[in-house]
Amino acid sequence: MVKIISSIIYLLNIIRKFLFKFECFLLKFLPNNPNSSVTSDAYRRFKVHPLPIVEPEHMPIPFDAAKSAYEAKHNKPLKPVFRHDGKIYPPKGTVCPHCGATHEYLSYNNGNKRTQIRCKVCEKTFSTQKSYSQQVVRKCPYCGHKLSMIKSRNHFDIYKCMNPKCSHYKSELKKLSKEDKAKYKRNPSAFSLHYITRVFNASLDMLERIQLKIAPSKVDLSRIHNSKHVLGLVLTYYVNYGLSLRKTALILYEVHDIKISHQTIANYAQAASHLLFPWLDNFKHDLNAYHCGDETYVKVLGKKAYVFFMCDVKKKIITSFKIYMKRDTFSAIDAFYSVLRKFKKIPKNLEFVVDGNPIYKAAQQYFQLKRIFFKVTQVIGLTNDDPVSKQHRPAKQIIERLNRTFKYSYAVKNGFNSLEGANDFMCLFTTYFNFLRNHTSLGYKPPVELDCLKKTHNMPNKWNILLDEALNYFIESTMEF
Repeated sequence: MVKIISSIIYLLNIIRKFLFKFECFLLKFLPNNPNSSVTSDAYRRFKVHPLPIVEPEHMPIPFDAAKSAYEAKHNKPLKPVFRHDGKIYPPKGTVCPHCGATHEYLSYNNGNKRTQIRCKVCEKTFSTQKSYSQQVVRKCPYCGHKLSMIKSRNHFDIYKCMNPKCSHYKSELKKLSKEDKAKYKRNPSAFSLHYITRVFNASLDMLERIQLKIAPSKVDLSRIHNSKHVLGLVLTYYVNYGLSLRKTALILYEVHDIKISHQTIANYAQAASHLLFPWLDNFKHDLNAYHCGDETYVKVLGKKAYVFFMCDVKKKIITSFKIYMKRDTFSAIDAFYSVLRKFKKIPKNLEFVVDGNPIYKAAQQYFQLKRIFFKVTQVIGLTNDDPVSKQHRPAKQIIERLNRTFKYSYAVKNGFNSLEGANDFMCLFTTYFNFLRNHTSLGYKPPVELDCLKKTHNMPNKWNILLDEALNYFIESTMEF
């Protein structure tokens, strides 16, 4: 009896799967429902709504008007607060945000805590310890209703319009089909119909401070035991040809009769990366306004870490190459900022072509709140099923080829021992890709042609020339500082 029941259940599961596939097959030939913008909860796309309306929490009134109102109410002229001997009062420079009254008319309202201040003129209280987020009110751009904070993440807070009469909410509700409306009644959290915005706690100054800063290496390249030519050979085999540390040591010994340990090669590579990075990161490229971006993963101490590449589509210049331990919104923000800071002036038609990962749209919203605008175009899938994919597929293929080139150099590394070591290699790889690697699409020329490199075709010499350029930049920047 048990075997019969199990067989029936097994057959029912097969029939259920067949009916589901048959239903999906029929849906391809049915006309789209104009009232239904979403057909599956699993494939709801990330939406970036318009910016919220930001207003001061209390609209200030002129001091003269507040003074006249006080005198009319109390029937006597306004005088400063009477100061008792020995009591502490708000310091000079404190101003009431409601009416602009100076510190002579202010007093602490909560005794020894001294966190709340009361204004004698407008008779309102305020706190000087409030953050910017507490001093402003964010309102829905559709209905003007005050937004409510519903979630708090590591780097941003999520605000939502809870007004059931909001025009945006009503419009999104009408777009749902009958089936989706029934689902919405059962599980409202599965749908995003209300206006939502994100407030990030990372400022542009903070992004500038956390840009990859590399400390000076313990190895001084000017005092190594081997010649500069050997240093150039090490970087050529290790970076250009993608050899491992041990293979590089082996080929130096068997081909060039140079005996050097793999650890010494690692030390040389780290020292070269630390010297090259400030010059590479601050190099003033002549960039176009059309960029592509993608992320790939590497292993750091056996765990996945993510490389965020950004590349100029036309000139093939890598503009962002940092490795992060998380593939989150903040990583995308930092990757975008690495590109933006390389422009003297951000072009109005700046556009990034990326995949369907929602973190890029969230990062775009962060910069919109900072009044920095650019376009993010998402190419989803491997086939050109829509006009956007068909138009921007070449840009997506360029960044995929960059990932393939990087994977070829990374494959023999078997991962990295630290995040710092991983970023050291990224600096060397980007230097090679931008200044030394010849591209067929660029007429067998590197993306960035330097006059100093045109004098020689010898790759070890080219590496040494780049190191000299980086050293000169370091000396000049130190003297300016």
